[in-house]
Order: sequence, then C-alpha cells, then structure tokens
Amino acid sequence: MALVVPLGFGPDETQHAFRAYQLALGNLFPQLVNCVAHPHLASCRPPLHARLVPHRRAGGALPYGLVHVFDYLYRREHKPSGGPTRFGPRAYATLAGASLGGRTTFAHFENTALYSPANYIPQIVVFWIARLVGAPALATMFAARLVGGLVWAALVSAAVAIVPRWKWLLSLAVLVPTALAQGSDISADSLTLGVVALTTAYALALADRGGVLRRREVAALALLGLVIGLMKFPLLLILAALLALVWRALGGGRGRWLRAAAIAAPGVLAGVWWDLAADSYFVPYRDVVYRVGQRIAISEPRQLHHLISEPYVMASIVWNTLAHGHLLYIDEVVGQVGQNSLPGALGIVWLAVFALLALASGEGGGPPGRVRAWIGGTLLAYLLATAVALYVTWSAVGASQISGMHGRYLTLVLVLALPLLAGAGARRFTLGPRTTRWAAVALSAVSAGWLYAYTSVHYYDAAPWTAVARVGSVLF
Repeated sequence: MALVVPLGFGPDETQHAFRAYQLALGNLFPQLVNCVAHPHLASCRPPLHARLVPHRRAGGALPYGLVHVFDYLYRREHKPSGGPTRFGPRAYATLAGASLGGRTTFAHFENTALYSPANYIPQIVVFWIARLVGAPALATMFAARLVGGLVWAALVSAAVAIVPRWKWLLSLAVLVPTALAQGSDISADSLTLGVVALTTAYALALADRGGVLRRREVAALALLGLVIGLMKFPLLLILAALLALVWRALGGGRGRWLRAAAIAAPGVLAGVWWDLAADSYFVPYRDVVYRVGQRIAISEPRQLHHLISEPYVMASIVWNTLAHGHLLYIDEVVGQVGQNSLPGALGIVWLAVFALLALASGEGGGPPGRVRAWIGGTLLAYLLATAVALYVTWSAVGASQISGMHGRYLTLVLVLALPLLAGAGARRFTLGPRTTRWAAVALSAVSAGWLYAYTSVHYYDAAPWTAVARVGSVLF
C-alpha cells in the first residue's frame, strides 16, 4: 500500500507531510502569517485568500522542492471537473530531481498545524536524516511512508503477541482495511493505530495475569498514556477504558487510586497542556481548504458562544446529523483508502462477522459487566467528543448538522470493541478457537485483497497485479 497509493493521495497526506517536516526542523508550533502584512505570499493571494478566508494563515517555511512535489502531483492528477482520478506513475520520474535543500517557501497547512510531535515520530526521524544526508525529496517521502508503515506493523504485531487471549480476533481488528491503507500513509493516524492497539493489548495482558501491578508496569502504562494524550484530542478519553481493564490489578484502598493517578495523570496533563498551548495557533481551516463557493463562516469563539447560550442544542445537532447519515460512516471505518472508501457492503459484512466472532468467542470469559459498561461508555464519549470538536472547528456557526466526520476516526479505537464484546454471547452460542482462527484469516485475506484490487483499479485503471510493477519500474 505504501507504493500503490499515489503520493499525496492519502487523507490530508500533503498537510501531514508538511507538518512532520516542520517538526523535524525543530519548530514545535506553526508559524502564523498575517496576509495584510504579506500580500505577496501565494497563500495570501486569490483564490486561496478570498471572501470568508481569515487574514491569518498557519504553516511554515519549507523547502521549495518538497512543496513542488506535492503541488505538481495534485495539479497533474486532480481533475477540476471532479471526474475519476487516474494516476500515471511516470509523474514520479519528472520529480526525481526535486531537492530538500536550497530556497524555501511559505506553505500553509492549517488542518494539521496543531498536531503534536507524538503523531509523527517515525516521519520526523526520516526527515531529519534526509536533511542531514541531502536525500531527494521524492525518495524521502516514500522512505517516510515505508518507515512509518514498518513501525505500525511492529506495534500491531507486538500487540497480537502479548495479548493473552483472542489473538486472532485482535489481529482481525488491527488489520482492518482502513488501517492497512492508513498504516503506510504519512499521517497522524499511522502511529496512533499502533499505539492504541499495543496499549489495549498490554492492559488486557496485565488484567489477565492477576496480581497487583508492579512499578515498572505502572510506568509503562503511564508512558503509553502520555503518548496517547499527546495524539488526537478525543483519544485522551480512552484512558478511562484502559483503567477499567486493569482496575482489579491496581490493588485496593489508597494504593489503587495512587496507581490510577500515576497512569492517567501524565497523559491528561500533557494532553490538556498541548491543546491549550496550540489553541492560540488555530486558524479556521475549512475556510481555506474548500473552494470559494463551498466556504462557510467558521469561528471557534462564536460557535462556543452558540453552544453555551443554548446548552441543549448540541443534542439535537447530534441527532440531526445521525438521522441524515453523517455521523457514522461504516464504510470508512472498515475500508477507507485515500479520500475514497470501499463499497459499503464490505463494511457491514466485516463488522457483522467481527461482532459475531467476538460475541461467540470460546476463549474464556471476557471482562466483567461493569468493565464492559465503562468501555462502552468511553467509546460513546469518544464519538460525542469528536463530534463536538468538529462542530466547533469545522462546521458553520449555528449549523444544524456537524460537518467533517470521518469513519477513520472510529477505526483508531476499533480494538476496544474486542474487550467490549468478547465472550458476551458465549452462553448461548460458542465458536471454537479453530473456527475463529480460520474465519479471521479468511476475512482478513478477502478484505486485504479487495482493498488492494480497488486501489489498483481506482487509481491506475489497470489489473491489480500490474500496479506495483508499474510504480516500481519508475521509482527503482
């Protein structure tokens, strides 16, 4: 997937690459530019700067070669008419000489400017080394994809290795097609998918072992919680589900609460600090990434005032969004690749089979009912927090629906559905380990094959078995 998905075609991949490169330069926060004072910048000229667009832009000074690579690919392959995208790998050959050295230019990337370094650790390392050795821009981008994909693969492999039970079910969850496609993109989701899976598996292993957590185990959970806290804002909430999983292993009395605080505090404090510090750099990014005719009035203070002045309006907004099918995108949860998704039938079948296998698992009892309730409540709170955040930062002021929801946001926490459902229906119907194993392998294989075939045909209009050869013949 790192080779077959065209460079820059992953979800917001261009903006994620720019943010990761800026972090590799040592710039923790984005650069804010006032367009009134700098009208000569490309980011401040029409059509990028027009009606409804803020007079500020968030971004940073980046190598011209890096910006040129993504700009060239976008302009060459995205059709103004909105027709089907057909990617020609020969476009890479034209960019072979693009360098990361030389002159710089201001690039805006408002929709990724507030992500913390925790989201891009593998890519930051690759970009830092590439600058040190003078690697070409195109090779650096593919190296960042491959290294990020290998880190994701290592993390989910470790998760499957350490989880005490339900290994085949966990492997099915972490290899959902959306994760296969996202794992090798330059994005904030690649590392997140791996870290959430590893943390969940580690918590399940500690809970299954029994006994009180040792200091090094508390420290390990605290470190993983710290990383999660610095990732996407709503992910901070899943620390509640992880604490519920290990609650019995925290001991009793005052010691239990001290261990719980030691695990949760680093992530909570780091997450709150980052969100507060980064908020001063927020620029309403829908105003600047949509075409002029699609731009809407975005204002975080005005939207917050709208919600505070009418405290019950958010419930009707969420319900209205759900009723119109814009809150839960099942096809994207399971099968998103680039900005597109596989047919919705795959998502429904995949989720139904996964739920059936988990509910009928005969690999021992799952967590107690109270723990399942905590996990379910956490997932619901995560969904609602994501909806509120997008309403404040992405939707028009006073809008009746939430804009900007994507199914891949739920893919990040899909692994928590395993302890939520595992063995819950085993009293009525039980599947043996062998049946679960072969069903998981079959579903994973079919889904991965479908994902790869769809990607090849959609982007290259060619037989699936020719896609890698066509790209490889140009790159190598």
